[in-house]
Amino acid sequence: MKRLGPAVVLACLLLVPCRRAAAEWSADIVDMEWSPTRFVAVDKKAQSFSLLSRQSPLRVLSAIPCATGQELGDKFKEGDLKTPEGVYFITRRKSAGLNYELYGDLAFPLNFPNPADVVRRKSGHGIWIHGRGHALIPYETQGCVALSTPDIHRMDAELAEGMPVVIADEVRLGGPEAAKLRDEAREVVDATKAWGKAWENRSDAFFDFHDPEKFSLTEGKPFSSFRSHKEGLFRSLPWIKVDLSEIRAIPGPDYWVTYFVQLYRSPTLVSQGLKRLYWQRGADGRFRIIGMEYEEMPVTLAANGKRGKRPSPDEVETDTRKPDSPSEEEVQVRQLVGAQHDAMERVAQKAFASLSLKSQPSPEDQAILEVAGTGATKPGVSPFATDALRQAPPVPQDIPAVPPAAPAPIPAKTPPVNAPAPAPEQKAPEAAPAPSISPAKAAEIAAAMEGWRAAWERGDITAYMGFYADGARQGNLRGKDAIKRQKEGVWRGTSPGRVGIEVVAAAPSGDGYAVVCAESYQAKGRRESKGYKNLLLVPSGNRLLIAQERWTRDRPADIPAVAAKVTPAAAPVAEKPTAPVQASAPATAQAEAPQIAPTPAPAKAERTAQVASLVESWRTAWEKGNVDAYAGFYAPDAVQGDRRGRASIRDDKVDLWKDKAPSRISLSDVKIRPRKDGFVVTCVQDYRSRDGGRDHGLKTLYLAPSGGGFAIVEEKWSRL
Repeated sequence: MKRLGPAVVLACLLLVPCRRAAAEWSADIVDMEWSPTRFVAVDKKAQSFSLLSRQSPLRVLSAIPCATGQELGDKFKEGDLKTPEGVYFITRRKSAGLNYELYGDLAFPLNFPNPADVVRRKSGHGIWIHGRGHALIPYETQGCVALSTPDIHRMDAELAEGMPVVIADEVRLGGPEAAKLRDEAREVVDATKAWGKAWENRSDAFFDFHDPEKFSLTEGKPFSSFRSHKEGLFRSLPWIKVDLSEIRAIPGPDYWVTYFVQLYRSPTLVSQGLKRLYWQRGADGRFRIIGMEYEEMPVTLAANGKRGKRPSPDEVETDTRKPDSPSEEEVQVRQLVGAQHDAMERVAQKAFASLSLKSQPSPEDQAILEVAGTGATKPGVSPFATDALRQAPPVPQDIPAVPPAAPAPIPAKTPPVNAPAPAPEQKAPEAAPAPSISPAKAAEIAAAMEGWRAAWERGDITAYMGFYADGARQGNLRGKDAIKRQKEGVWRGTSPGRVGIEVVAAAPSGDGYAVVCAESYQAKGRRESKGYKNLLLVPSGNRLLIAQERWTRDRPADIPAVAAKVTPAAAPVAEKPTAPVQASAPATAQAEAPQIAPTPAPAKAERTAQVASLVESWRTAWEKGNVDAYAGFYAPDAVQGDRRGRASIRDDKVDLWKDKAPSRISLSDVKIRPRKDGFVVTCVQDYRSRDGGRDHGLKTLYLAPSGGGFAIVEEKWSRL
């Protein structure tokens, strides 16, 4: 363990607080005289971990990728999957007893919750900076800050106990209010010096530097108790000397921290340590202390002139360093693993009977498979079991089981003479056939899967997310926001190249459908990987959306039988037999033969994918301000609000975009529905122009066949 020394507190960069939105903090870094020479800044939005130095001038020594919590915003309660925002300090270096998959072989615990967090009623513990035993994935932790194992080893020599770590939604160099905030820094530094002088003078003014209510909360005892204790020492000690050196100041979201080396001397005690004071401005405009932390250091001066004299226990300042606590990820795993294991295993068996669901992550699905606990699912363990890491909603219990194959009949032996007549043969009860789904529903499933595949292959995150239910689970991710952020992080590094999806099995499951798809995936510049997607689709309006998703590598052994029984529409159309059917064949035998009906599913899926591609191309042309390409998506007599005809729509946009050119257009909750011989597309539209304008509303497009594709014949918009 690295020892804390005075060199740790030499200087620091001052961070200027600027609250951008509720529960999100943007930190502007302003260079000033009260700054450490080394300091860490974590930008959650950019998933960046930076080591900064102030040695005239300010500079970034190193900037490396990191991963933070799965949910955005500041952390307020244990288990909310968020990384806290504020000013924290490294408390230890931890290199033993670590779960390698979760933390690699090195970790640096932080002092979360700090006193300011306690005042704000935040809960949780075990927030660390740590390594990872697998490839780093953005937004994958339970709340910690994760670095790749090679990167954290490179940082090892730079990180030490007592080093400040500022974590913010966004970290920016510079700030427009630097002069004002330098004044605030000077104010808290001067207040720190005055607090030390009042302590040394044993003055009643010492107590006025504290906020009694908040200080009581962070210290865990009434302020009156703290005051009476100090007053007793002031009366009994003839003198006190308090020297503060290397005073530094750093602001948090709504507080400041000053920290310094404190040397305390009295007739009975010499004590030296690092003290941190947390300041918050009160209603009267004055900064007051809401909490403090203290870490004892080796005394570098002679303790007492008289040997053997023990210091008064009343004078010894409590070392407020917290013992190591398990990281929040480890706590989540311990609490939740096994909670739903048996239930989910039963569901897996009910849904897919004896399908072999061994799991090894592909390069693409490494981003969505469970990484907590022991990493990838072990061979022979159902991938549904790792969903125990989240409290799952009730799972329907009526997923049909695939009946096992009947054993081969045993030849009957000839009974001996005079043997008693055998008892009537008891027929085993016949297994109920697996319920089938209609060709129309199979076509709907195939269309949904094709649209999802096409959006995935294009890397169109908006269209891709339109195929997921709000509470969808994808591996260890829960909710559309978490899935979207993780996919954006993965595609930013390696965009999709080619995606192949084929529905090979489907079975009713409650109000929805359990679906198995064969998948082939090849990211750009990477090797192809193959496996199977296990999905739960649920109805939402006129669509089927993905509620659960899990990937497995091995091919289920009995897929052909399952596909023949429950997905006739997804199977190839059977050709006519070359030999005539024997007239003597029993009627029952003909009835038992699987009936493979022709289906329009491929054509419908292709048309739906064509519409999805058209909408994305239309959005792209609009966002780029390419008026000719944009107008080309409209029919000659198209209607857009009070404009009639493609030429009128184009002329209107030419005039509008001169001053209000589009900057960003995003479409969410995209729904594509057939209508007569065309389609209706509805979506939530978020529009921003380069002049700062913004609109948010519901867009409806009516598409009709045009040539070999479709054109927009009418467009409606209403504000939300």
